[in-house]
Amino acid sequence: SRKPQQPRHRPTIASSLRNVVKYEGFMGLYQGLSPALVASAISWGGYFFLYEGMKKRVLAARQKRHEQSLQHSGKGGNSIKVERLSAIENFSAACLAGAVMVCLTNPMWLIKTRMQLQLRHFKDGTAQGGDAKIPVRPYRNMFDAASTIVREEGPMALYKGASVAFVMVSHGGIQFVAYEFLKTHFGTYTRAERAKKEDHERISVLEALEDSLGYLTMGATSKILASTFTYPLQVIKSRLQQRADAVDISQEGKIRVKRREYKGVADCVSRIWRNEGALGFFKGCVPNALRVAPSSAITFVVYETVMDALGSQR
Repeated sequence: SRKPQQPRHRPTIASSLRNVVKYEGFMGLYQGLSPALVASAISWGGYFFLYEGMKKRVLAARQKRHEQSLQHSGKGGNSIKVERLSAIENFSAACLAGAVMVCLTNPMWLIKTRMQLQLRHFKDGTAQGGDAKIPVRPYRNMFDAASTIVREEGPMALYKGASVAFVMVSHGGIQFVAYEFLKTHFGTYTRAERAKKEDHERISVLEALEDSLGYLTMGATSKILASTFTYPLQVIKSRLQQRADAVDISQEGKIRVKRREYKGVADCVSRIWRNEGALGFFKGCVPNALRVAPSSAITFVVYETVMDALGSQR
């Protein structure tokens, strides 16, 4: 007679949090913070710089074509300023900016992923993993991680998951299309409307507060939409970027060494589907949304505030 199968313990946010604190302490919740801060600063700063630059170039080109067409038709005095891009143009500008930033920041995101997944305080140094003991040495910091990866796996290992990351530039495209749509249809006080005010007319504190709350809501909403649509790609990228031999915590809360090496994107997708089903592509989706929504909301408020300040000085 067959033995009844033991019920599988599915990890939850609470159990994962408890296990991390149990084995790594409270500071284990902040592993990978340094590369995350560096990568975020470079990514967001470069992304907005490129995105705004591309928008201005496209708007200038459209304005020039518009004026030329009016001149040819003999209506040169009726020129109207082009203020907004279409959804396709916003999507294209965001994707191009994202592709450039993938080339620059993929190594930092890979290091961040590996440092978040490792158990730094695993004392033994080796653990029983199947039929053999696999040595595991955790990274001390992001510089040690970079040098170890290059030494053990070669410099191109820093670009593992880059192919999926290039597809994930659609994340930024979706986010900015959604944000621009919300700002156009629900934002009652956009920069374009502010520009119509006379130079001597100041914005009230109430208007500024209302504007900030609006940007907070639109930034968070657009980020959640983009993250949900592209989250399977995030899972695939993280799986490809993780260390082949790593100590982790099982679903039962026990320490183990697990070898998880994928031959490529297709192998990763097929194994997730075969072993974990469709829900495997959405593991961690809820905590990810809780993480990215507030940061994105604040980022967009700062972005709009800076753009308004720069615009008022011109």
